[in-house]
Amino acid sequence: MTMQCKSCTTDDDFAKVSLFVLDNKHDLHPSFCTMDMVEALYTHVTQGHLVFIENADKRVIGASAYYHGTPERDFQDKDIAFLDMAIADPAYRGTRLFLTGLQYMVNEIAQEHPEVQEIRLAALADNAYLCRLYSKFTETSYSREGAALEQLVFCVKINKLQGILNKYGKV
Repeated sequence: MTMQCKSCTTDDDFAKVSLFVLDNKHDLHPSFCTMDMVEALYTHVTQGHLVFIENADKRVIGASAYYHGTPERDFQDKDIAFLDMAIADPAYRGTRLFLTGLQYMVNEIAQEHPEVQEIRLAALADNAYLCRLYSKFTETSYSREGAALEQLVFCVKINKLQGILNKYGKV
């Protein structure tokens, strides 16, 4: 399967990703409504960075977002990149899509923001699968209240995460 990762840079990119996120909002959590996702998208577009994966037909099959800095510190802690949203089309969901997207994001962060030393990955506390996955390659974690629900935040040094992802090679 052919996949390509991209950063949102054009109005068309933002429109495609926004529609994908809105169509798949319940994959983040069943309680999320359209307004929750519109608010999250607005925050990521204005204060963060959106990336996406598209298939050979140029259809979005995954989207993710990160902040340079953390919202709790008004994005002043530039040594941290905070990844707090990831959505994958259920038909494509799996290890290859996850690794491809995460590797792209980490490499983009390292290139665009060389001062970043730590990656933080947020997952809803009741998402056992994602929490278990993140805990396999992170060093520490803590709990925080997200916009609507409790989140667990997993922390890892960027160079350690790059090393882990490089073991898998170019996926």
